[in-house]
Amino acid sequence: MKQRRRGAFLAALWWLVGCLCLGVLLLLLAPRQERFSEQENRMLAGFPSFSRETLASGAFFTGVEDYLSDGFFARADVIEAAEASLELFNHQTEEQRQIQQEAETNALLAADADGSLWEEEMAEEAREEAEPQEDGPTRPAPSAAPSVTPSATPAASPTAAPSVTASATPAASPTAVPSVAASAAPSAAAVMPAASPSAIPSATPTAAPTPRVIVPLAENESYRLELLESETEASRIYEYSAANVMTFAKTLNYLKALLPDGGEVHYLQPPVAEVGRRLSVRTSRYIGWRSAMEDALATQVTDGVHIYNVPEILNGPLTDKQDIYYYTDHHWTPLGAWYAVEAIMRERGYPAVAYDAYEYQSRIMRRDQVGREDWLHFLYPLAPTHSYVLTNLTNETEIPFMNYKSTTYTGYINNTRTPWRRFTSGYGSQRRALLISDSFGNVFLPYLLPYYGEVHMTDLRASYFKESEAGGTFAELLKYHQIDDIYVVLSTSNGINSKNSLEVMWNTITAGGGQS
Repeated sequence: MKQRRRGAFLAALWWLVGCLCLGVLLLLLAPRQERFSEQENRMLAGFPSFSRETLASGAFFTGVEDYLSDGFFARADVIEAAEASLELFNHQTEEQRQIQQEAETNALLAADADGSLWEEEMAEEAREEAEPQEDGPTRPAPSAAPSVTPSATPAASPTAAPSVTASATPAASPTAVPSVAASAAPSAAAVMPAASPSAIPSATPTAAPTPRVIVPLAENESYRLELLESETEASRIYEYSAANVMTFAKTLNYLKALLPDGGEVHYLQPPVAEVGRRLSVRTSRYIGWRSAMEDALATQVTDGVHIYNVPEILNGPLTDKQDIYYYTDHHWTPLGAWYAVEAIMRERGYPAVAYDAYEYQSRIMRRDQVGREDWLHFLYPLAPTHSYVLTNLTNETEIPFMNYKSTTYTGYINNTRTPWRRFTSGYGSQRRALLISDSFGNVFLPYLLPYYGEVHMTDLRASYFKESEAGGTFAELLKYHQIDDIYVVLSTSNGINSKNSLEVMWNTITAGGGQS
């Protein structure tokens, strides 16, 4: 019995001695200077300076405590291993949390699709306007439109872009990484804009190529958006039937037929934040995501209709843990929308306006349960911009371009407004674009402005667009406003599997005929 106790005592003693030696070894190997942690986006504490003053004030002991927390050897590897272990042991708990979060997200998206969320947002905006808030720093609107005439010639004519999925993914070092850091003071602007932004030329498109033959998709095929756990293992998120893909392709083709010669249709379907967060937060489990729907859709559209694979465009920035999606909201951020616009313009052969060419008014929106902060970055346009709400075809009411005092997503372009919006960009281009979108378009639209003289906007979901308020059918408004190009940006909640895309949108754009 005594021998057993002695053996247990010696084992415990050697364990303590081993831990002590390991601790001393780690401290000896640990860097003693402050250094920046890319993983945590902050400075890690170095070993504190020893003096009579720091010892008397207690600052030395506090510094040692911070150093022991931040300075141990191979800190990043140890943290990653610990997170992986916690994920392994708490797998069931994590799955239960995801199920609950998905249920909450689905309820939110259902409200977004039927219009009740929009009504709540409008009520929230009314409350914000009623409550006085501190004015943030303001940037006066430019006093005059840029006098620079179009000087950059596109590398290719807009119609030269193939009507296949845009496959270009942002390089490892994108043309602009956001300098509006989450830790920055809300009043700080990102960077100063270029002194004289050059307008993007409105080149006359070349003659359309010979129409290609569209081969229908196989009846029983389906196309998935998946999160990749490895090269061979994936978790299905969304699945699209061949029938739904072909039905929506007919809608895009009809939109193209409504446009004048040389007009183009561009389609994007960004996933909602709940999906993007899984990839960006859980990089120890997921290595990326992929979507096959866009490739299938691209085979079903006519020339002049272009499909862009948003998961492919955002894959690199998401795995780099850039702020593409909010943690406390189901939308993407302005940076995510900028990446999408940048990919479109690169595909068309146009020089892209960098994200950091703009100034931003930054405000904190919310923090999630683990303390991660969501920041709003309200863009200041590079040229004099005016925003109007249109009713009865010709009635215009000018409203501010952004609600720079807002602390919610509703501040972007002053929230969704019905039935029609018109934005004048201050650039010299004669081309006009229409953005058909749900609320994901609210952060997308500002980045279109440098490429067009006017950008119009409408939301074709149920209860959003009414002919009696608009003053005409969709086709009549399209012709009246002389729209050249159409951009369709619909999140997965209102995308190809939704009633809004499969029925409501088709019924709205075909109402009263109008196709020539």
